[in-house]
Amino acid sequence: MQDDATDVLIIGAGFSGTAVAVQLLRQATGPLRVKLLNESGRMARGLAYGTDSAEHLLNVPAGNMSALADEPGHFLRYCQWVDERWHAGSFVPRRLYGAYLESLLAAAESSPGAARLQRVVGRALSLVPPTRAGGLATVQLADGTALQARHVVLAFGHVAPEHPLPEAARRLLGSAYTPDPWREPPAGRVAPEARVLLVGAGLTALDQLVSLDRAGHRGPVTMLSRRGLAPQPHRPQHAPPAHPDLAALRPRMGPTLRGQLRVLRQAVADGMARGDDWRDWIGAVRPHMPGWWRALSPTDRRRFVRHLQPHWDTLRHRCAPEAHAVFQRWRAEGRLTLMAARVTGIEPADGGFAVTVRPRGQAATRTWVVDHVINCTAPSGRLAASPSPLVASACASGLLVPDALGLGLQVDEALHVLGRDGQPSTWLHYVGPLLKARDWEATAVPELRQHAAALARQLLAASAG
Repeated sequence: MQDDATDVLIIGAGFSGTAVAVQLLRQATGPLRVKLLNESGRMARGLAYGTDSAEHLLNVPAGNMSALADEPGHFLRYCQWVDERWHAGSFVPRRLYGAYLESLLAAAESSPGAARLQRVVGRALSLVPPTRAGGLATVQLADGTALQARHVVLAFGHVAPEHPLPEAARRLLGSAYTPDPWREPPAGRVAPEARVLLVGAGLTALDQLVSLDRAGHRGPVTMLSRRGLAPQPHRPQHAPPAHPDLAALRPRMGPTLRGQLRVLRQAVADGMARGDDWRDWIGAVRPHMPGWWRALSPTDRRRFVRHLQPHWDTLRHRCAPEAHAVFQRWRAEGRLTLMAARVTGIEPADGGFAVTVRPRGQAATRTWVVDHVINCTAPSGRLAASPSPLVASACASGLLVPDALGLGLQVDEALHVLGRDGQPSTWLHYVGPLLKARDWEATAVPELRQHAAALARQLLAASAG
């Protein structure tokens, strides 16, 4: 079954897809037909803000989380409408942000303008390019429907985390293994006394620890990662921020990764000696990351991903102070162990599973018994690992091309997807965290809202033309 043609079809209704739809509806000055396609019926949520748990907090203060690039205080006003005690430095529940996005989409949808939005629930299977310039692309759905559009925006997010355990170990664990805690929350399957292994030590692991704490969990928890880096909190909001001037450093940094790091580390050390907070230096680096990343040689990019990415991610992607307080309390009470190690084997044991690990830098192994294993490794950017038939077919046909480092997909400056021939598509666009391949810094709201607004302007200009 084929429907009427659409001007813009957006595939994915998490933050990025919702933000593009909202911007199109808000900016349109003439008739515009927009479809927002999502596999589940819960629009404007996605995995990040789909949690119903009040203890899962945003990892960014409310004052920095507006979905509208031109109204930086928009989300804060929404928060204060809900609870006047919240302020710009508050770390509010993620479910509140999901409700905010829903309300933003509903308000844009009901605006009196000529643009119209249609919500569609379905699973996209494949993309068929237009047969002529300016023609219509076709998106085939699992139910047999064929959606046609002049422009298609791919707005899917991260690929699900890859398994840190081999298939045999996963089969052995069975229901005692949670492969993706956001898609299949382990609540109800983990007994209060269970010995829990969290594979990963980042924000997902911290969220799972917070959930266990709120549920009154009494069993020991081990948080394990290759480097054993502890989650870092945001700086106290009452502390006055420093304003490092990175522009003055650029001429001294040189073209190589080694030279740039040497200059930056010394500048941060000097700043901290003056009383600066290192977090303000990370914040100052952030706007420069896209240009810096693009200027690096392929060899230096590989070096960064292999050696420095875990350290950067720990310092850059920080947690709410409330969540970090739970982490600190559990460690102080001796109920949480943070280890730098990798799993080398899992075997059945009396009443549980014997996990053998090799600590980092050691030849000897260590074994202990656990009852449940939760995969808390970071989301993947590798398109080849995506379970989506749409992504698989688009990669096979050459419409989408993964980047060489497995960080995302290839797009040009205007968010046109680059095909196998290296040419930008005139009808297929991407916005979302897989822009990390191009910009590195592309996974958070402050960057994604800018991309969404810019793409909406381009699409409206193309439609008017």
